[in-house]
Amino acid sequence: MAVKKFGYARVSTKDQNLARQIEILKAEGIEERDIFVEKESGRSFERKVYRSLVDTVLREGDLLVVTELKRFGRNYREIYQEWHHITKEIGADIKVTSMPILDTTQSKELVGQLITDVVLAVFAYVADEDWAERHELQRQGIEVAKAEGRHLGRPKVQFPENWDEWYPKWTAGEVTASEAMRQMGIKKDSFYRLAKRYEADTGELPKYKPLELI
Repeated sequence: MAVKKFGYARVSTKDQNLARQIEILKAEGIEERDIFVEKESGRSFERKVYRSLVDTVLREGDLLVVTELKRFGRNYREIYQEWHHITKEIGADIKVTSMPILDTTQSKELVGQLITDVVLAVFAYVADEDWAERHELQRQGIEVAKAEGRHLGRPKVQFPENWDEWYPKWTAGEVTASEAMRQMGIKKDSFYRLAKRYEADTGELPKYKPLELI
């Protein structure tokens, strides 16, 4: 009976592209319909697509292919637990394309399995340490930025140069909100955010109608 191959591809944000992973998996002879894709953060392992693949689709003798070891989890413990669950409890094989030595189809004998287990432990530990180091550096960077009074997160919307010309016209009812936005070249969300900030800074009470969105 032919081995059934499945692929799993994941990115951690919705803006990242899965195309490269999918092409690598297709090059492994996996049909696109058997490639499971997901856009979820590695910080949480509550990934519905992954869990569906591993817990309900994958069977003994199947092969699961991923492009990187970190697809299995966010740290050493999770990676090792998933690897053990798939290879020992389900009885399926795993291949990591970026690490040819991590291919259980090539190491069925006892010595081969031992080597794979040792290499897996090393790689999983390194991945875990790398994750921890990156987040520690990020934490330190945030603390330094806060200590220096630097703004973190999304940059504040800036007042357009002609704000003082068109904002008073809008509050006086001389122009509509949409016309003021068009003249100043800003979107609705930015316009009302700036209006609230302006009112808070100046103490000026709004004279416009809050429901006037257009």
